Amino acid sequence: MKRDNSTLDLFREQVSPPVVPRFAEEDVRAWSQARRLSRAVAKTMDDDGRSREVLAEVLSEHLGERVSKAMLDAYASQEKDHAISARRLAGLVAVTGDARALNALLAEVGLIVVEAKYEALLRREKARELRERAEREEAAADAEWRAKR
Repeated sequence: MKRDNSTLDLFREQVSPPVVPRFAEEDVRAWSQARRLSRAVAKTMDDDGRSREVLAEVLSEHLGERVSKAMLDAYASQEKDHAISARRLAGLVAVTGDARALNALLAEVGLIVVEAKYEALLRREKARELRERAEREEAAADAEWRAKR
């Protein structure tokens, strides 16, 4: 079948958004996991577009506790030994809508953050894997049974 070269390919430049949001490696490269997280927090805040003062106010309201700009600066600093707590990191993700910092943290342990809307698809794929494994075990048992008769 000949290809139609006179019609524009509407999907040629279509790029699907990533299912798992991640930072580019060079954006969060660091010597330690703590520094990698600090860079991820800094990049999250920088990419948000709001000032750190505004982010501190929004995060304070979201968490129901005081978070200052100085605290956000400390969390984003690689030089200060002041890591962001899990609760505040989750709050930062909630107020910015950016889960890349969580994925940067979880990468070390082989986990990822995906949107909740994908949970049913993940359960379906896990069920398929289990069914395929059960079918392989059944076939192996059948073959063993036939070989012994």
